Amino acid sequence: MLKYNIVPKPNRYTKEPGSYTVSSGTQVLCAKEFLDAGNYLTAYLKTKPREDEGAIKIKKAEGMAAESYRLRVSNEGILIEASDPSGAFYGAVTLRTILMQAKKQNGKATVEGLFIEDAPLYKYRGVQIDDARHFFGKDIVKRVLDSMAMLKLNTLHWHLSDDQGFRVESKLFPELTSVGAKRKYAGFEGCGLEHRGGEYFHYYTQEEIREVVAYAASLHIDVIPEFDIPGHTTAILAAYPQLSCFGESVEVACENGIFDTILCAGNDEVYAFLDTLFGELCALFPGKYFHIGGDEASKGHKVWEKCPKCRALMEENGLKDGKALQGLFMSRVNEIVKKYGKTTIAWNDCIGDGFDESIICQFWHPFNRSAVRAQSYKRDFILSPDAFFYLDISYANIPLKKTYSFKPSKVGFSKPNQRVRGIECTHWSEWLDSEQALQFAMFPRIAAVAEVAWTKPELRRYKDFHKRLDWLKTYWRKTGVYYSRLEKRKWNVKRVPLYHLGADGKEFRISEQLRAAKENT
Repeated sequence: MLKYNIVPKPNRYTKEPGSYTVSSGTQVLCAKEFLDAGNYLTAYLKTKPREDEGAIKIKKAEGMAAESYRLRVSNEGILIEASDPSGAFYGAVTLRTILMQAKKQNGKATVEGLFIEDAPLYKYRGVQIDDARHFFGKDIVKRVLDSMAMLKLNTLHWHLSDDQGFRVESKLFPELTSVGAKRKYAGFEGCGLEHRGGEYFHYYTQEEIREVVAYAASLHIDVIPEFDIPGHTTAILAAYPQLSCFGESVEVACENGIFDTILCAGNDEVYAFLDTLFGELCALFPGKYFHIGGDEASKGHKVWEKCPKCRALMEENGLKDGKALQGLFMSRVNEIVKKYGKTTIAWNDCIGDGFDESIICQFWHPFNRSAVRAQSYKRDFILSPDAFFYLDISYANIPLKKTYSFKPSKVGFSKPNQRVRGIECTHWSEWLDSEQALQFAMFPRIAAVAEVAWTKPELRRYKDFHKRLDWLKTYWRKTGVYYSRLEKRKWNVKRVPLYHLGADGKEFRISEQLRAAKENT
């Protein structure tokens, strides 16, 4: 039985003799390149160092794997070792979690002796937030980043444009925000709900984007923006209708669903627009990756097949239909992304043979399982299967245990030479219209995602995880995180919809009743 409740579970954890006492006077000594790790600890300890109060040492150790760390607590002190800044930071995260649970007396915390040697299972451990459907704002995103860091999740996939809104300031194309970031209603129609609220107008300034990206970097989290094309572009086409096939006027969508609005693949002006826009946007996101969507464009394919420009392009390249034309479109856009020094990510329903093998495929639904398997030997994959990791879906459909039970083999990735880069959970926000609704969807399932992404499968046990989760729930309560009290499929009572619908949904109401009852006892 481990002394401390750590999620994700370390891959090696042994008890050692001795203990060490830490106070606000304890020094945190680290190499200059490990300052993020040191700052993460001192922020918790509120350090006012004194030489007679001992030290926590964070040292560089050559030859350790990327993101790995060693943590030793003994009578002699506390030592974290790592080869790179991320490993040092994760060692600091683990120690901070331990210090929160350590026995405290007279303002001091005593940590029992232990040795942890740890490294992640996957190098990509992601969380997606959809700011296009409903806008959360920089402070909420920062709080999500804080929770991610505590769970050693290292990638924020930031969905910033869709049919229902374009959410980043463009100084080169100002109507993307003056028109594309504005819609008639705040709340969507659908799933039994009517339009709610008045005009909805939100976007991030470029300075706010830089602020969030810098904050994420301090927590060793990469930010990958997604600007979805060629479908899911109603907000873009509301601002610039000349980029569509027929130039028709459209309004930013106030409903959920899949639409036939699509960028014109046969119009050179579209590629010039994307080149200029992506050049501006890539400068805001210094990371290696840039997500261009590519999903759910099938209704738009039929528009392409009627468009003279698209039909001419299809005939010129010997393409039989709109689906084949999307392959050509995505390849051309990939060249634009590469021009700005980024690697492209796209959803699996648009990836096929002939695509540049540097394009990373994000798998979310097995439209063609055999084709997906074939692609997984050619290019890197991020696994986000909707049956396990779409966390806007109700707990009745995806209970906590199901998320925790995920193995790549369950979605056709069982061979060692299939190129799985990592996993990601998603939070599509058609119905997540507040921080509380987002948290209800995210917690506690995000903890299961973190452990699946980090800990070796043979070391994972659901009962053990659930016991360790109890401490996290206590922490979330104290810090105001609204986690769901529903975890099991038994809550699938009479017509629970696919989505939990936030505060308007039955699951949320049941969870609220349970929370209130617990607090009143």
